[in-house]
Amino acid sequence: MPELSGAGYDAVISESADVRTVLQHQPDLILLQTDVRTLDCCGLLVQLKGNDATAPVKVILVAEGGPLERTRALDLGADDVLSIPFESVELFARIRAQLREKAPDDRLRLEARDARKKELEAEAALSAIVEQRETGKKRWIVLGVVTALAVIGVGIAVRNTQLSRKSNASLVLQLESLRSQILTQGQLLERAQKSREAGNQDFNASVSKQLDELRSESADLRKKISSSTGPSLSDLDNRLKQTDSRIGKLENESRIAQEIVRDYSNSVCLIYAIVGFRDKASGARLMFAGIDANGNPVTDGKGNVVVTTQGGSRPVYLHVFGSGFLIDTAGRILTNHHVLEPWWHDAAAIPVPSDAFEPTIVSMSAYFPGNEKPMPLRVQGLSEDFDLGLAAVDLPESHPRPVAIDQHAAISGTPVVLIGYPTGVEGILARVDEPTLKRIAQATGNNTEGLVQELARRKLIRPLVTQGHLGVVGPDRLVYDAQTTSGGSGGPVFDSSGKVIGVNFAILSGFSGSNFAVPISRAAKILETSKSGKAAR
Repeated sequence: MPELSGAGYDAVISESADVRTVLQHQPDLILLQTDVRTLDCCGLLVQLKGNDATAPVKVILVAEGGPLERTRALDLGADDVLSIPFESVELFARIRAQLREKAPDDRLRLEARDARKKELEAEAALSAIVEQRETGKKRWIVLGVVTALAVIGVGIAVRNTQLSRKSNASLVLQLESLRSQILTQGQLLERAQKSREAGNQDFNASVSKQLDELRSESADLRKKISSSTGPSLSDLDNRLKQTDSRIGKLENESRIAQEIVRDYSNSVCLIYAIVGFRDKASGARLMFAGIDANGNPVTDGKGNVVVTTQGGSRPVYLHVFGSGFLIDTAGRILTNHHVLEPWWHDAAAIPVPSDAFEPTIVSMSAYFPGNEKPMPLRVQGLSEDFDLGLAAVDLPESHPRPVAIDQHAAISGTPVVLIGYPTGVEGILARVDEPTLKRIAQATGNNTEGLVQELARRKLIRPLVTQGHLGVVGPDRLVYDAQTTSGGSGGPVFDSSGKVIGVNFAILSGFSGSNFAVPISRAAKILETSKSGKAAR
């Protein structure tokens, strides 16, 4: 505790913890020492993560044990687990990582609260408009038959106007996210920098760094053992054995990951979809009313994006990124259903009112590492039971090696390797050096499609690789702690033998150690349906 206070943290010690205590102190993070084997922390974790007010609080468990105990703690809901013994440097690093991860979530919650407030204000204004128009119509009810027919016609027009106003009110609130779809050079550089910083926070806790720390710890323990006697010698010897054992496991897992990357990283493609929107009634495309000199959508006097279905300067597009992997030489690519149809089971993913507009795929392409040209994707199958989708491309003569698939049941506690494109194109930009990034920005301007093509031309599209351990193994899902985020959906999950055991499909918000995959065995039906040429759905 003195070390935490000395590091600038406001720390409070509590002998017992419950939801009431947490609500009283409103902490950003809880350090909880427990025995995972007895599950004495399970009740508290369930209460904290099940309460809307306390769910955002990060929880780091401090416990004895190895990978199995760590996996168990993560499955219970902990955000991170620190194994005993540990060095204070490692503890502070874990705390900083969790607090950095929590900060953007806190900002999003505030933005969501503000958006809800604006939505209520818009609904109130809309109600006032409707009430005024209804009152106006009632004044004319006493007129004759001819006038009544005219009023009916006016009433239909008013109703259509009200529907349009309602849709536009929703668009004002929802289209803010589409501002980011048109990027100026400065915005592109800024977002790349933010992605670079986020990547450093989330992914740079690499195995090599952990190995360096453990080797340093092992060397220090050996020095202490050489000069120690009595009871302390036995304790130091046990700590050395545990440390050396962890080094051996990490070295083995690192070797496995390197082999998988060597053999299959080029088999994992970036999937890029452009989604447009059409008016359900007229079929007209949704357009930005105009683009200003800086490349931003034109806004009204209140700063709201102006859109239209009549004329316009540029279509309203949503740019969606995901991952997929080659499964055979026929060009078939396995991914998620929600990558091929971004609105599947997630209406919130489409930032326009679903009652007035329907999303359509304008184009969809696969970009494989080392290949300069995009490959148009054709959807071959979509599972309604699991988040699985099958697409196909026409492979060039020189194509990547298809992955190997393991249909057997996975084993809990074993290491896994996840390959994909978390954060999509921004994650790629984060790994590009500054001079090259500026040249790319100058060449592509505010054209997102041109940006992706330029990255492919320069052969800069490469996936990210993360490692972890398999936790829960169920018939319909796998739970593991290899870190990822949006854009990593559809990526393959490899086991220690280098075979794919699952298709990554989700992360559990607020639980950094819980990511989900569909077991590869669940893909058998969609693969057979595709081969037989039957209907995809």
